[in-house]
Amino acid sequence: MSTPSFYETSLEAVERRLKGVRLGEVHNFGHSASGKELKAIYYGANEPIERTANLSSALASGKPEAFFGERKRERQVLMIVSAVHGAEMESIAGVMNLISVLETGCDLKGTRWNVIDEMAKRLRIVIVPVANPDGRSRIPSDDPTRWSLDEQEKYRHGLWKDGSEITWPACKAWHPMPKEKVSFLGGYFNERGVNPTHGVFLGGDLAPETYALLELAVEEAPDCVLDLHSCGSGPFFIVGGKFIPENYVRRQYYVDGAFRSALAQRNLRPKPWTVEGGEQALTLNEAYFHVCHALPLLFEGAHGAQENNRYTHAEIVDTYLVMFETVIRIGVQEGFKLQARA
Repeated sequence: MSTPSFYETSLEAVERRLKGVRLGEVHNFGHSASGKELKAIYYGANEPIERTANLSSALASGKPEAFFGERKRERQVLMIVSAVHGAEMESIAGVMNLISVLETGCDLKGTRWNVIDEMAKRLRIVIVPVANPDGRSRIPSDDPTRWSLDEQEKYRHGLWKDGSEITWPACKAWHPMPKEKVSFLGGYFNERGVNPTHGVFLGGDLAPETYALLELAVEEAPDCVLDLHSCGSGPFFIVGGKFIPENYVRRQYYVDGAFRSALAQRNLRPKPWTVEGGEQALTLNEAYFHVCHALPLLFEGAHGAQENNRYTHAEIVDTYLVMFETVIRIGVQEGFKLQARA
């Protein structure tokens, strides 16, 4: 059985889709460790910020407008980052369908998404469809829903020289991953063996994707950053964290609850539990807050292949679109961030 035409995940399919963009603007904002272009699609008017300091210095001065600008922006800004891990390509299918909605009002199945179509026009939306093209280009398959368990481990996390599986989270105990010790470098990693999620303090030579994404966040100063992933037990948001303030954590819980309610309304099997983050050091997701005060949202979609959590291609795409609709609605109707009360 072939992969449905609406389920686009390959680098070639992404390139074709970007060439067809008419309402947005496509720009290169950096390069991967192997030199591949990092591209973003911009929808909605840019409201330039005249700043005199980075966020840290502006806050230390007691004058946050030195970073955010003197004039309040008319549009909230949403930044969406897909496929930081190259083999978690369900998120690519999600954003390809989102781009179709933003361009035509319909997803690639022909289904209309009126709320997204109408409300997105009131935001500035920046989409990075493939944040780790090195990892994605390493994977010879476009459809993880058909992978065996062994293929999932190989493509996502890699194999040692003797052919044994590296597995998760063991794949994080070597960083950068020593390429001479592996027979297959999993899609987690860029060409230098770096997982961009944990590249914050490695420097731009080893982790150019991480630094390009943070520079894009500084430039755009988004109110919210959606960091898209996938796993066997998804879909869900990972909420909380040691390095963001309590009012931001509460907002994450709120978005998670709104998303689960929206899934229930569409019979898309919301999870009856909440997943709390447990990272003990700063990750890329939380770093977005520290460079521009964005609300960081980490989403794990379903990859569809887990035996007790099967999802069809259409369900995977719809789940991502329901999530986008939920986040966009909140941004337009309420604003992504709520201020802490004194």
